[in-house]
Amino acid sequence: MDISKFTQASMQYIKPAEVKDNPTAVFVITTEGKVVDTEFKGQKSQRVHVEGEFNKQARTFDMSKTNARIIEKALGADTSKWIGHQLFLEVYKTKASDGKLMDAINIREVK
Repeated sequence: MDISKFTQASMQYIKPAEVKDNPTAVFVITTEGKVVDTEFKGQKSQRVHVEGEFNKQARTFDMSKTNARIIEKALGADTSKWIGHQLFLEVYKTKASDGKLMDAINIREVK
């Protein structure tokens, strides 16, 4: 018996490297979004989390305000109406707070 699916951590966040390795990366939203407080290197902010399916696994998409605006423009501000929609993802370079370039996830298209 292969128990690898059983032992995998659930609801992991999607990482930019996973999207970069998959040029046809699609995330399907399965729950309403929620605004969460986060802290990174001492800086507090808020982000939107939606749960869904990515590469046939249950995952969480931790999105920036920019990505949330892209979905809001396409589907509206009510996150209950986002359920079932597909997000086509890509990776781009952005500057981190320390000035170094890093990979980040961008929504290329909403369907």
